[in-house]
Parts: sequence; C-alpha cells; structure tokens
Amino acid sequence: MSTDPQEIIAQAIQSARYNEAVVVTINNDDDGTNNNEQQQQSREIVLVACLDSENGGIIWKDAATTATSPSSSPSTSTTSTATHNDDVGIVRHLRTKRWALPMLNDHRRNEMYNTAIRSACWQKVAEKNSRNNNNSNNNSDKDDNKSSNHDDVVRILDIGSGSGLLAMMGAKCTLDAIQEKDDDGTSTKNMKDVRVTSVEMASAMARLARMTIKANDLDSNIKVVENHSMDENFSLDQKADMCTSELLESGLLGEGVIPSIRDAWSRHLKDDAVVIPRRARVFAVLVEGLPLDVHDTDKTTENLNAATAFFGPDLESFKQASGGVSLTTTPNNISPLLGRQGQSEEGAAESNTEGILISLHANSLLDENYNESLSNGSADYNDYKLIPQQNMKESVNSQKKRGIRVLSEPQTVLDFDFASGLEALPPPTGRSCSKQIVATSDGNCNGVLFWWELELGDSADSTYSTKPIGFFSDSDDSNNWQDHWQQNLFLFGDTQVRKVTGGCPVEINVSHDDTSISFAINDQNSSQGDTSRPAQRRRLNQEECTMNRCISSTRALQLNDTSRTQTLRDAIMYALETKGMDAPLLDLSDMGICALIAAAAGATRVTSLESSSGGIPALAATIAQIGNNFDFQIIQAQAEHVTHAYILGEIAEIVAAEPYFEMLEGWSLQEALNYFYLVRSMKQRGLISPTSISIPSVAILMAVVVECEDFCKAYGQVGDSKEKVVGFDHTPVNFFGNRYHTYDVSLPVSEYKYKALSDAFCVAKLLYDEVKIEAADEKGDGWSSGKITRPGKCQGVIFYVDYLCRVSKEKATHQKDGVHYASITSSTASHRQVVRKLQSPTIVTEADVQKGATFFCKTSFDDDIHGIEDHCFAFKIVK
Repeated sequence: MSTDPQEIIAQAIQSARYNEAVVVTINNDDDGTNNNEQQQQSREIVLVACLDSENGGIIWKDAATTATSPSSSPSTSTTSTATHNDDVGIVRHLRTKRWALPMLNDHRRNEMYNTAIRSACWQKVAEKNSRNNNNSNNNSDKDDNKSSNHDDVVRILDIGSGSGLLAMMGAKCTLDAIQEKDDDGTSTKNMKDVRVTSVEMASAMARLARMTIKANDLDSNIKVVENHSMDENFSLDQKADMCTSELLESGLLGEGVIPSIRDAWSRHLKDDAVVIPRRARVFAVLVEGLPLDVHDTDKTTENLNAATAFFGPDLESFKQASGGVSLTTTPNNISPLLGRQGQSEEGAAESNTEGILISLHANSLLDENYNESLSNGSADYNDYKLIPQQNMKESVNSQKKRGIRVLSEPQTVLDFDFASGLEALPPPTGRSCSKQIVATSDGNCNGVLFWWELELGDSADSTYSTKPIGFFSDSDDSNNWQDHWQQNLFLFGDTQVRKVTGGCPVEINVSHDDTSISFAINDQNSSQGDTSRPAQRRRLNQEECTMNRCISSTRALQLNDTSRTQTLRDAIMYALETKGMDAPLLDLSDMGICALIAAAAGATRVTSLESSSGGIPALAATIAQIGNNFDFQIIQAQAEHVTHAYILGEIAEIVAAEPYFEMLEGWSLQEALNYFYLVRSMKQRGLISPTSISIPSVAILMAVVVECEDFCKAYGQVGDSKEKVVGFDHTPVNFFGNRYHTYDVSLPVSEYKYKALSDAFCVAKLLYDEVKIEAADEKGDGWSSGKITRPGKCQGVIFYVDYLCRVSKEKATHQKDGVHYASITSSTASHRQVVRKLQSPTIVTEADVQKGATFFCKTSFDDDIHGIEDHCFAFKIVK
C-alpha cells in the first residue's frame, strides 16, 4: 500500500461519491515537515466533493480551509489539539455517516444495552471479589508480595467506540458495582478499578469519543485507541473480562461482527469473558412483488413488479420504451454490466446464486396506506400551464407506489452465538443450510424479506428486534421506529421465481459468510427431508452470480421506469424532427442513454460524454453501442477538457441528459444543477450552439412542507432535554452532529412517514435553453411561497425536481407560449428526494390555514454563496 500522501488521496477520491468526505491522515514527516516535537502528531486532510459551478462536474475542496479561511494552504486538524470549534473532520463524518444520530436517539436500544452491561458488570465484580476474598484467606499467612497476584481490576474491551456510549456504560456500571455490595451480601471493597479499552478505526469518531468520555469524567478509566481490533499490531496488556460491541448493520453481518468477535475470542478475551451482545437470530418470510402502476393496455411492463423493478433493467421493457435500444451484447438477454438476466443455459452451474439485497423500511411496501404520494408529476408550474385534458392521465409504470405481499409466517433461518467462545462461531467460510417455509397463500415468490433480533442479556426483556413495526400481531409499538437498522429484501434472480401454493412447504437454501446473508429456492422437491439439513455450499458474492453487478437498485428503478424512458424518447424525437437527423447531438449524462435512444432513432452525429471517474458508465454505453451496432462517438473525459474535435459536427445543436451522473446518484437537485453548469460552460466555450435544443428544457425545483415526527426525532438533538443518553452527557455529539437544519439528506421519502401540509410549489427554475436560473417569486424579492393547506407541525421540507422536455403536441402535459412539454419527475418511488429539517418547527392551526398561512423559501445557487455548499435555503412562515 502506498504511503505517498498524493497517491493515498487520489485512490480515496476514485471511489468516493457526492456528500462523502475523503479523510486522509498523514504523519508530519510524510510531507517533509520537521519531525522533532511534532513527530507524534498527524495531520488530517478533509476533502469534500462539490459541484464545479464553472465547468460542471465535481471539484474537491478542503473542507477546513473553505469553512474557516480563504487561505489556499492545506487546512488540517491536529489530532492532539482538535477542539469543538475547529474539528471539521467530525462534522463531515457525522454528516456522511448519517446513522450516528438515529442510533443514539434509539432509546430502546440504549436502555437494553445499558441493562445488559450493568448486569454483566455486577456479575464480573462479584466473581472477582469472591475469588479475591478466597485468595486473600488462602494467602493470609504468606508473604505480602504475593498479593500482587490478586486480579483486582475489571478489564473491558469495547470494539467500535462510536460516541463512547458502550464504553462509558461499562466503566460507570462497574464503578457503581465496586462501591456497592453484591446481591448475596459479599463486599466488593476489595475491587479497585475498571479499565476499558475502546477501539475505533475512524479517526474522527475516536476524537469525538474522547471528548464525550472526558465530558463525563470517565477519561481516567477509558482509553480510546484509534485502530482496528483485528489489526495484528493491536493487543491488550491483559485479556479482557468483558467485550461490548455493536458491529451491526441492517443486513446484520456487513460491519464484520463475526470476524471481530472471532478475533477477540482468539486473542483478547479470557475464557470466561462475557460478550455483549450474546446472540443474534435471523427471521424471514416469503414475499411476492405486487403490480406497478401501469395502463391495462401497456405491454412494456409485463415482466416488472414492485420486486423485480429493483433488478436493472428489464431488457425487453427498456427496449420497447426506448424505441429499440438493447442494453446487452448477447443473444440470450444477459447484460454483463447491468445484470438483468434471462433464462440460464441448460446445465449452467451456480444458476441458483442470483440475487440482490436491498435494505429498506419494509412497512412502506407492506402497507398500502403507509404514506401519501408527493406528486403525480402533473403540477401547474406557474407560467408552464398544465394541459387540462392530460391532468388525470396515469403515467406508464411511474412507480409512484410499490408494494409486496407476504406469503408465509416468520421463521427463524439462522442463529449466531457470540458469547460461548470461539468454537460456537461459524467458520470464515460460512455456513449453508436448507429450511422449509410453509406458504400461507398462493403466489409468485420473488424473494425473501428478513430481519434480525439481538439477544443482549439473560432477561426476557433484553431482546432487540428489527422486525417491521405494526405489521405482525406482536409488533405494534410505533414508538420503536428507528432509521439506523432497516429490514432487508433479498430478491431472487429471474430463474429463481417460483409459484407457491398455500399450505405447501417451500425449501429455501440459506447461506452466509462473514459479511453477508443470501437465499435461494432449492430446486429439489421441498416436500421431503429434514427442514434444517446442510445444503450444498454456495459461493457468495461472486461477480458472475449477482444481478445488479455494477449499478445500484436506485439506478435500476430509474431504468425500469418506462414512463421516464418514453418521455426522453419523445423529447429526442421532437428535437431530431426539429433540427434534423444530421444535427450534432451531445449527451452529457453518464451511461449514454440519450445517445443510444438518438442513435436508435436514426441520428447520424451523436457524441456521448462520459465524465464519471469510475469508468463503468462509459463501459456500459460502449457495450450497448456494440450490441446495437450503433455508430456514435463515446468520449471519456472531464467536460473542461472537451474541444470541438471531440464532438461529431463540432458544435452541438441538441444537448441531452437524463440527467444522471454516477457521482451524484440519489441527489436530484445536484444532478439538475450539474447539467446546468455543464451546458452553461460548454455554451460559453462555443461547444454548444446558442440556438440548441436542450433535453430537458427546464428543471423545476419543487417543495412540499411536511410534518415528519419520526425523521425529526431520529435526526434531532441526541438525548433528553439535558442532552444525556441514559445519563451520559452527549453535548459534544450534539455540537458536531445536530446540524440537519443546515444541510440536506437524500432519502427515498416513500419509505418515511410524513404528512404533507402544503401542496407542492415551485421554488426555482433552471432554464437550460436560456442558461439562467429564475426564482419562482411573485414580488421579485427571491422568496417563493406555498400555501399551507393542512394544520400540523411544520418540521421539514421535501424537495424534488420536475423536468420539462419539449415534445409534440400529442405527447404534451404542459404548454407555454405555444411550446409543448412533457414532464419527468423525481418525486416517485423510483428516485430519492432531498429532505431539509427546519431549525424551529412551527405549529399551524386550522384557523391559521383559514387565514392563509404561507410558507416562504428563498434559494441561492452558484455565485450567490461561498464555501463548500452548492446551494442554501432560507425559510419563514407567515400566519
């Protein structure tokens, strides 16, 4: 591994995405500085991906320098002197790892961990005190020096410090036990101390943990070590009596709990150590995807339902919607990059290992009344008027709502024992077993919905479950909702979908390795055999066996949104009919979808610019080009490096984008802005004609004021009114983390409960043809407004983007000055939306609504703001 700072930074940037921070810690002597007094100090460089408003694309900025001073010198935070005022590394870490605050705001989790740790600490103190008393009696006549053999310290290993909460629980509970008497009356006065070693691999979180621990006066008992517990250079002075950890994610194994606990038992723990959590169990149900919103006469979506839409894309549906574009080079309909597969060849090995895993809030798919839709993509955008006769028309496969149906009762499919020593843990190669699940109704089994429960202690109330709230009869406590652990939808490949019959068993192969869990339907007769017998070992995570090899489920949903694809095709056809088939067309989106549609329509001079640093979009476009035998040019470069020579026809008369940019995936506002900056820059350089047609022509930023209690509780102040979590002061965490009113969160809002308090209203317009941004204000003061239409607590704003594309009159949904447009919206379930929390929630009563309560929003872009943000919002409510 390279130790050169520039190489380290370059490698980190290569795989980073928007809103992520690239954090590189460099020793002072790595860059030639003196290494005398500062030899042990290190510098942390925090780089953030920002929109390049001058050229389009991404530019990396030093977050600390940009936030604090105009200096161009690298800004760093020194690990030995970081304070609440200057540690931008912590701020960016908490912003990127957005599960941190919701986890600390999960009161059920906190209380259960605290109860289990308290019980274990008292147990260990009692055991040690008993042994020490016995040893003291046995050695009373011996030399006093022998007393040094007495083990009078409780040692705890905490793996994954986080805020330091579990480490503080261990220290405080042990200290409390030392000062009291055990239940049997045995004195604990012989006990002297507790020493907690808390290991944290993220430097920012290690610093935050030290601050939080110091704020609770426990820094003399807890040592935070910045390292990985499995690092061969990490070791304890003496083995630990107890181990606490929370190395868990939605899929249970993804953070490495098994290898970490395996290593702890091998190197760090005493034979009688207590491990918390103790056990984990995985539960699963069979599920079927429900039909999507489609026309009865539409045939392009017959292969798609709410489950299969996560695979991407359905090649036949996309081909029909796009006008004949095939996204594969093979005759058997297998896309080597995008992953949608047809039937496997006869005798093909490992055909049952297809599948993808999606973590989500399952209630949004299980309950058809879970949420309300943001918009149907048919709003009236002030001067862009909705064509009345089109208002009630349902779009084809808009994926406004998605649903799944449960086909079985929950069943335990896997069990993990963390507390019984090394031999109780599964081997690194994993396990595979067969389970029979009885179907409760007829249907097509598209996959498995699974979740897990965690046994933290011995008491009956010490089991934490991530099961869907309110769906099953024993899970109806809505207060248990949290956003850091979700449920998991494992979807089978096309060849794995099976019809099931109510009352009949279905045999499922369940497999796991150290980091993931997967499922497959056993092709053998499921009516015979042991329900938990070992199954043939399956290879996990093999590239040739996964469905979405190189694209995310979010991207798959977009490519399977045939309404979106058809609108793009209609707009491209209109532009080609207007400008001519020989007009130079430049596609600025990653993956070249618009270029492919144009080439299929007969365009002769098509250029696709692929600017993603990952290279996969360019490769995908190339494969589709070859598979369709299209003759157009693909260039992989940053926009600022493109010259006339790269563009077929030298000057583009048509410029197009979905828009989709791999680096910005899931950030719809940033994708709209990026396309604007690209068009503006290339027009200024003469690469795009001043009279060109842009696809889309307009991006309209829409807003909806919402009441979102669950979201605000999860992403608000940590702890109680005094900022304490189960009694531990968390003011440092709130100082750095309670800032969700200052920046956005990208979420699939269809998975989150909210109540819309306003109709969707226009905030700003990005006019691509005219290359200008307009505020949707009535008074010219920059404040756009939307009427509050329902009483409630105004807690946040959901933003999404509607695009208007020029089309023929027959295809139009909107019109302005005789020009007709069709809309593409990012408000549907096939996209993610942007959420901004309000700093001060406002109650709006029914009387306020009747009096015309209005929400105002001012948006600034580009040259109007400074620093690392690409936009800023200001809000006010007038009653």
